[in-house]
Amino acid sequence: MRLIVDCRFVTDRDDDPVSTTVRGLVAALASRHPLTMLISDYRQLAYLPQLPWQLLRPIDDLRDVVTPMGLSEAGVDIVFAPAPVWSTLGRRYGLVVGSASPSAPDSFASIGSRLLRPLRAMFHRLLQRGADAVVAVAGAGQRDAVTATRPGQPIIRLDPQNVLSTSGDDWEAQAEQLMSLFYEVHRDRQTQIRREAQR
Repeated sequence: MRLIVDCRFVTDRDDDPVSTTVRGLVAALASRHPLTMLISDYRQLAYLPQLPWQLLRPIDDLRDVVTPMGLSEAGVDIVFAPAPVWSTLGRRYGLVVGSASPSAPDSFASIGSRLLRPLRAMFHRLLQRGADAVVAVAGAGQRDAVTATRPGQPIIRLDPQNVLSTSGDDWEAQAEQLMSLFYEVHRDRQTQIRREAQR
């Protein structure tokens, strides 16, 4: 199972719960399964574990609409993003997203990205419903996961002791929850592909 974690939400702020959650989870997940990090700025590497990475356009870039096509062509199986992403156009992989809508200033974002970011909140629920499953993190301002999801969409809740911790040790239990969810989503998608091939 080829796993990608979208780390383009990582900032240099220690009070940004979306960023710290990603940093802690990546470290914990990497000890359980090989993964590749997606970044949008080389400076983000200073705040992330030394793992394989791929440079990609910023999250709030209009061209990100076609990103799912490229990831599908690359043979990705599961993508985990800490917040809903802009597009699922041409997606052939499992997508698990967090229910957060990042609001902390991003010092790595381009001017264009900063201008587009306010639109994210407007489309938050629509973007979230495009995923296979949703993850809510307690204490990270993600209280509306249940009302924002579509009927039957799997939701799991992560309850870290400290959402601002970037240590993988503090995210061990949550990483186990996520890995179970990733395998479940992957199995479901493989089953669906086999059924469609038999038609």
